[in-house]
Amino acid sequence: MGLRLPSARRAGTTATVRLHVRSLAQLFNELDPSPFWDRDLDPAAAQFIEDEFREELSAHTWHLDVHALEEAELATDLQAAVEHYYVRLAGSSRLRLRENLRVTQIALLGGTAIFLACMTLRQLLSGISASRFINEGLIVLAWLALWRPTEALVYGWVPLYRQRRLYQRLAGIRVTVRSEAPIRASAEPAPHARNT
Repeated sequence: MGLRLPSARRAGTTATVRLHVRSLAQLFNELDPSPFWDRDLDPAAAQFIEDEFREELSAHTWHLDVHALEEAELATDLQAAVEHYYVRLAGSSRLRLRENLRVTQIALLGGTAIFLACMTLRQLLSGISASRFINEGLIVLAWLALWRPTEALVYGWVPLYRQRRLYQRLAGIRVTVRSEAPIRASAEPAPHARNT
């Protein structure tokens, strides 16, 4: 029984993640009809890679060492496939971030309009003997109208930005493929030996 090292190891400013697969084809989405160099990664493999490197954000260089038992002929396509996959995801994340900011700005304009309408209505009702309940209700409504858009503008973009940065970093990852021949113990007796 041997000791298994963690899959991510840190050496200076380099982070290395080791991935062991039977075949390199396991890393690709089998439903994607594109050629291997442009094929999407398998969702489970991509999630594993992202989770492992997310913990190594401070490392300057990222390496992905893939250990395969068979089919080493796809090794040349793997570097290009990983690059293309994460470049596409980074582009999609950039568009999502842009759309999120646009929707947040529109929501903030709407919230500001509701806020101003509530404060104006409150001022108009102050001359009339309006109940304290209506006065305080308008204040609460005014602030609630601004709360969510302001929260989204200040904090909502951060996860999208982090995801985009992760994909950009993963697009520049260095991929190395190592072929490992399976170790087979011979269960058959030697030809000259006989069992009696």
